[in-house]
Amino acid sequence: MKFVLMLAGSLLGLAIGFIPRRLHLPRPAWWRILAIVSVAVVVVLAIYPPLAGSTIDAVIQHRADSTKSVPVLIIADEAHAVADEQGTSLIPAQDARVANRPIMLRAYEPVRQAIASAGANTPIVVHVRRGESDVVFQADELVAVDPAITLPYIMGLEERSRILFFHVPMSWIATIAYLLSMIYGVMYLRKRSLEADDISVAMASVGTLYAILATVTGAVWAKFNWGSFWNWDPRQTSIFILLLIYGAYFLLRSTIEDPARRARLSSAYAIIAFATVPFLVFVLPRLLPGLHPGSADDSTAGPLLSLTSDSLNSTKQAIYAVALFAFTLVFFWLANLRIRSERVARWTTVQEHQS
Repeated sequence: MKFVLMLAGSLLGLAIGFIPRRLHLPRPAWWRILAIVSVAVVVVLAIYPPLAGSTIDAVIQHRADSTKSVPVLIIADEAHAVADEQGTSLIPAQDARVANRPIMLRAYEPVRQAIASAGANTPIVVHVRRGESDVVFQADELVAVDPAITLPYIMGLEERSRILFFHVPMSWIATIAYLLSMIYGVMYLRKRSLEADDISVAMASVGTLYAILATVTGAVWAKFNWGSFWNWDPRQTSIFILLLIYGAYFLLRSTIEDPARRARLSSAYAIIAFATVPFLVFVLPRLLPGLHPGSADDSTAGPLLSLTSDSLNSTKQAIYAVALFAFTLVFFWLANLRIRSERVARWTTVQEHQS
């Protein structure tokens, strides 16, 4: 199901991205509204829903750091709470993530009152820590009451996992952009149409912008997860090399004044440059050990490609598919603006030569 949603989001974005088929034409009003709404939906769904794991996550977290609490989705029965000699209340509850797992919550008065105000049989998200056994937990804070949706709790990433909705689509769409740049480069060499060259350079330009955004978001994530913005991890190194390759592409174009010669050489370069993209993006980072998920010393292929990873629940998979769709539309919108600017620049140059 994970791969079906990812593929559907990408393909739908590509299909609508090519409407209208002539990419230099302005985007229709409905098209722009759809892109804006899609991005807004992704931002809200990436930030607003609370994380929620299970009490099993809290038990595992206790072994690594007993002072750290875990957000857990539970259903509490505060009406049957009993006070103990420590001045706290023991509240019977049910782990909503694990069937038939009754637990007890030990809560001080402010937290107990907050749980009571949520109402009986109402799902709530509570920060808990393992208590004296695997079925008794200390309730530290009530996070959400009857949340419409929740995102999975990933140990070691926690709130930082939200960047997945922005970082990964940027990387994936950059790859698609370089592929389209190569395709339109081939089209130019076949038809000698400067319109195909305009599209090729536009795709490469916006693709490089997306690659830079993927690098920046990845560096921010690395700072909070690995301790520094740049660690020369194989994936960081490979995308840096990729940016250098396409930086040379733009340098080549800037040094040639004749439009036909510039289009011919840059189209050939775009074809050769794309040959490095699959290796640098998909192959090299998985051949070498590194910090990034999916490296050679990782037990899985990463949260997106792994067949066994449970870090993407159905909600997160759906949001990620919407993110792929939304940022693909933004990519085509930016590419459309770049194509039109290329055509205006060429028309201006022709007018200057004629005058």
